[in-house]
Amino acid sequence: MLLELIQSLSGTLRFPNIHRTPFSDVRLTYSDGTQFEVSKAHQETLPLGEEFEKQIQRLIFCLRLPDGQEIKSTAGFDSEELASQRFRDWASRVLDLEPVGPDTWLTSAGYTISSLELVHKYSDRLPTRALRTGGGKVDPRILKFLSANEVHLIETQRLLTLEDTDPNEFRRSAARAPAVSKVEAFARDLTKRLADALAENSRTSQELDRTYPRRVLQAHTEYPSEEEIRERYSEQNELRKALSAISLLDENVGRIEIPKKMEPWQRNVLWTYLEDTEKKLSTFSEILAKVSLLQEIVNTRFLYKRLEIDRRRGLRLVSEEGTELGLSMLSSGEQHELVLLYDLLFNVQPGALVLIDEPEISLHVSWQKRFIEDLQRISRLVKFRSVVATHSPQIAGKWINRMVSLGPETTD
Repeated sequence: MLLELIQSLSGTLRFPNIHRTPFSDVRLTYSDGTQFEVSKAHQETLPLGEEFEKQIQRLIFCLRLPDGQEIKSTAGFDSEELASQRFRDWASRVLDLEPVGPDTWLTSAGYTISSLELVHKYSDRLPTRALRTGGGKVDPRILKFLSANEVHLIETQRLLTLEDTDPNEFRRSAARAPAVSKVEAFARDLTKRLADALAENSRTSQELDRTYPRRVLQAHTEYPSEEEIRERYSEQNELRKALSAISLLDENVGRIEIPKKMEPWQRNVLWTYLEDTEKKLSTFSEILAKVSLLQEIVNTRFLYKRLEIDRRRGLRLVSEEGTELGLSMLSSGEQHELVLLYDLLFNVQPGALVLIDEPEISLHVSWQKRFIEDLQRISRLVKFRSVVATHSPQIAGKWINRMVSLGPETTD
């Protein structure tokens, strides 16, 4: 609960989560002395009828900067306006929400939300009349500070299935979309990321190819040596092999025959070609590094199977005999490991604080012992900081001196 609240008060404020968490006051203190406080003010009743009365809490925000400056805001809404027929008509017309009860709305994706969830989900689009006269929006300076301190939470329920919804599909039916597992969702996500990397590579290649003739004709004051050319070409071939292994590139595409003896003009042409090739291949650098680390860690954990990368399916599971296996055939522990690693590698923003709740869930003891080392490798690549909440002495391992015990002190 504490980790969820910290995440809700960082980056983009998550109002529904803040309201659901039981607290009266909370204070976050940062390393530079800045303090961010949130208090829940008195509740106000949303008049939806005696049977469906809903209470909306007002939130009071205070940001205290190291220089002593205080920035305060109160987030509140006009409860009578939110319950009016005028607002319901507006929400139906502008937000494409269908009122299906005194406190229930049907979204275009086919699932229902409460009025409280509506208020906070669409707070930035609410009409002015729905905002309290005293100010219903958080001061932009507070939002700017929070956005610079992003927090990413990896929860205990990491394998919860997701609704397989198309954001462009508008349904008026109350039927729920079919569910897709988290592993399958991440496989689809990787497919999109690989496609985006290919698209970026294509744009870069087209621009370089367009200007290549002009650049190759430009006079060079110094020509690279044959040894430099061969060494650079060899390095690029190794990179092609790595990209071919994750189906982003045909290993043989771009290969050329290097003459045994080169004239100065040939060295000029080849060096310009190699410079362009390096820029083209560099568009894959980030995703290659992340995918390679994902495969390396996973394939040292899983037994009798290996994880492969496929640009059409994202994640692909293959047995020792070469038989393709469904992702659903992974055990609970294997799914937890894969989901946890993928989330850290691909969903965390550089500079973020990552909160990981009970990473030991379903993990083999030997995997728990290596978790912090894996986390360190990933954090060096993605560049984030992390806090781990655990009950497992195996997770702590040799880092036990960095542990902070929460709860009442004991003399045992």
